[in-house]
Amino acid sequence: MNRKFGVRDWLFLVSLFIFGILLTIGIYCFSEQGSAVTITVDGQLYGTYPLNASMEIPVELDGKVANTIIIEDGKASMKEADCPDRLCVHQGAIMRNKQTIVCLPHKLVVEVVGGEKEEYDSISE
Repeated sequence: MNRKFGVRDWLFLVSLFIFGILLTIGIYCFSEQGSAVTITVDGQLYGTYPLNASMEIPVELDGKVANTIIIEDGKASMKEADCPDRLCVHQGAIMRNKQTIVCLPHKLVVEVVGGEKEEYDSISE
């Protein structure tokens, strides 16, 4: 059966596209900026660093620098990596709470933490 796209099909696709754009904008606008970055290597905490300071963090694996994370202007990004695909370098800067940069070959995760709204419990209300 050779069915072609009709008007309803195109309206459905355009609606999905607009919904996706609005959802992306909403998530970006309403997510909070984090206050620090945690770096874990193979599930172990490597370090926690504030986002309000400018620094370059070399991550050493097996006695050599495998990745370099840079923090500046309240954002963290992967500056260098010696893995073959270098996908982590191309992920871009992160600054919003729960955003991550992952380097799978080195089992390295950079995650933005903090900036969450404090919730009250029954005792502190």
